[in-house]
Amino acid sequence: MRDLATSSAMSNAIALAVAALLLLAGCSGSAFGPTPRPATIASVIPTTLAASVAPATPGASPVGCVDWTPTWVSQASHPNDGVPDPAGRIVFGMWDHDDPVLGQVVSPLFAIDPDGSDLAVVTGCQVERPRISHDGKRLAFSIAMDDGTWQVATSAIDGSDRRILTSTTGLAEMPDWAPDDSWLSYALTERCDPLPACIDAPTTHSVIWRMNADGSDPQRIGSPDSFDREPRLSPDGREIVFDRRILDPANPVGLVLTIRDLVTGQERRVFAKDYDPEHLDWSPDGKWIIYNMPDYRPPPNIGRMPADDPTATPEVLYGDDTHSGVKPAYSPDGSRIVFGCSGNLCLMDADGSNVVTLMEVPGGDFNHFAWGVTTGAAP
Repeated sequence: MRDLATSSAMSNAIALAVAALLLLAGCSGSAFGPTPRPATIASVIPTTLAASVAPATPGASPVGCVDWTPTWVSQASHPNDGVPDPAGRIVFGMWDHDDPVLGQVVSPLFAIDPDGSDLAVVTGCQVERPRISHDGKRLAFSIAMDDGTWQVATSAIDGSDRRILTSTTGLAEMPDWAPDDSWLSYALTERCDPLPACIDAPTTHSVIWRMNADGSDPQRIGSPDSFDREPRLSPDGREIVFDRRILDPANPVGLVLTIRDLVTGQERRVFAKDYDPEHLDWSPDGKWIIYNMPDYRPPPNIGRMPADDPTATPEVLYGDDTHSGVKPAYSPDGSRIVFGCSGNLCLMDADGSNVVTLMEVPGGDFNHFAWGVTTGAAP
């Protein structure tokens, strides 16, 4: 659990640099130009974190969940406080630590309008990979539990009404909403021992599942004998794209980007050649898959591929030897992409142009991004 004194110290330290909090700067020219330097300051509408419902795992509770607001949030200001943005709302987290299996864990989770207004804390819990429902009313994410498991949870868009949906003994992660928000897909990784080395064992599996939006009727929809992570549903809900890890000493590729037809069970590769993409998202029109390359395949850039042409040449949207991009997510209308840019929160047009830095906090490291429709500003 996050220590309150540590949280306060962190807030005060960041407060010393609040004058350098930067938002909403345009960057003319190529996505490979200098990091944009915005000048205006974000706003905040303070929130009160609601108490959660009882967790589904007997005796387990979420980790962290400290009700605190960093000073750089509480001291921000903006003339458009409380005005819903027609472009939607962005949810993102601050890097907290690295999990040996899941990677980056964020806490707190924040929300902001794409114009830089209405900045607010959503939750202080340790979470990963938030996803906004298509109607803009709820947020799905994975949440750390004090028994060492990870469970899928949902909440209202402001962080209230938190509901823990799964009760696995392993790791339930990367939830995604069906087009009508009636069900969720997610990846379920088996518990093994000793972590994290056992995750690389050929006998350990990660399988794609689905469940109703209230957590009922869980069903396996992926291969039971594979290691499949980061599932994202197609806009029509018929297909799902995911990373399949290949443990084959004779095959240098570690991750194979795969699309599975949920009706027929047939699968196809997104890339015809060996590649290693991760952190996927599907364009709202179903035409593109965006991703980023991992650190071990430098430079870590953001690219896109057609969803139906594995022979196409991958298109780099952002990144070079000095600028890295991670965890891209489309805007609801597909016209823009939110992503992490060297620790900052950045936006760009869907073709990689018009890069802007929406938020930069000295000493901060933003990660795990989602963009959804607007139903109102955070209270």
